[in-house]
Amino acid sequence: MSLKVFCDITLIDGNGGDPLYPASVVVEDDVIREVSDGNKKYNFGNAEIIDCKGKTMLPGLIDAHIHIGLFDLDINEQPRQNYPSMLVIKALKVMEDTLYQGFTACRDVGGADAGFREAQKIGLIKGPRLKVSGLSLTMTGGHADPRLSTDSRPPYNTILGCGVVCDGVSEVRKAAREQLRRGVDHIKVMAAGGCASPADEPDTCQYSLDELQAIAYEAQAAGKYTIAHCYSNLSIQNCIKAGIRSIEHGNFMDRNTAKLIRKAGCWYVPTLTTYEVIVRHGEEFGVPGYFLRKMKLVYESALEAVSNAKDEGVIIGSGSDVIGPGQPFKATELELKSRVLGPMGAIQSATKVNSTILRMEDKIGTIEPEKLADLIIVNGDPLKEIELFQDRDRISVIMQGGNFIKKAL
Repeated sequence: MSLKVFCDITLIDGNGGDPLYPASVVVEDDVIREVSDGNKKYNFGNAEIIDCKGKTMLPGLIDAHIHIGLFDLDINEQPRQNYPSMLVIKALKVMEDTLYQGFTACRDVGGADAGFREAQKIGLIKGPRLKVSGLSLTMTGGHADPRLSTDSRPPYNTILGCGVVCDGVSEVRKAAREQLRRGVDHIKVMAAGGCASPADEPDTCQYSLDELQAIAYEAQAAGKYTIAHCYSNLSIQNCIKAGIRSIEHGNFMDRNTAKLIRKAGCWYVPTLTTYEVIVRHGEEFGVPGYFLRKMKLVYESALEAVSNAKDEGVIIGSGSDVIGPGQPFKATELELKSRVLGPMGAIQSATKVNSTILRMEDKIGTIEPEKLADLIIVNGDPLKEIELFQDRDRISVIMQGGNFIKKAL
């Protein structure tokens, strides 16, 4: 048995209450065994006593919208320019870097298959706990159709590809079943146009209601759920009618649509960081013109959509959706969301709320007895400096399942 006692800590437990100081947390093997105020004295002869000197402990961060396999900006050319093994190696580096940003769990929403999840689970690779969707379902010419307009067939190398093209109820049903057969945790569907795809616009709809309903049914029948890439109000409303559980992006969402999301009990996962990074640095990154134009368009209304969701009581998760050179900036999402949700709301979104979205609320997301010991310790007060998560030097401790990933107190 391994015992670790963290003492003299300022505790933000993820439940939304005021920070507790002084506090102590006892970790036994891979779980949190006890949380108490700092006046309690422990007499564990074999315990490692860790004096945190007042630093702030929080649950490990969770990102509910990542793409470990999108390490290039031109996602259409990426499979043409890399050997299959190189794609996997680069994705593993993204996973490791994500963990060192303080994210101990994530939801990959297009590209990663179940092998990445299982390899992390048994310790073969270093990275966040992972939930995966495999290949996204997209219609011909849809947001994740990997073909250029000059292509007659997909690129040969489809490892870590974004989408599988399928049309009509029978095809989408079969495609959903195939992803479920491969062991995914959820199905991802492209229900609207996007920014990275050259042939569509973000304010459009993709897939018919019948097709969306067929996809959602197959996920539900397997005990899983469906998430949807959406921007326009109509695309969001179609997904709600179809029984889709998680709405991603939603930058054009108005108050009426937000109200429908709340009534349906859906999750909403805005992804502000990707727009912030590309709009500010797109030209220096070499982002294609059509991509940058559309990112600027959806960027303008992103915070307003989050505000509409908050006002209507929608469950708001946290995702970054960064790709290419934006991968190291996932923690920017907390600062951006804090502009609407406040610092504590942004922290809860990236911890407790996201643990529910990953269907792991019984294991992670808060610092409570019997939860897995996924936690971070930061140097400073994130309620006053929410941007501190972006400075890796200020993350003193990263622990995952009771194991130190980083220890620099």
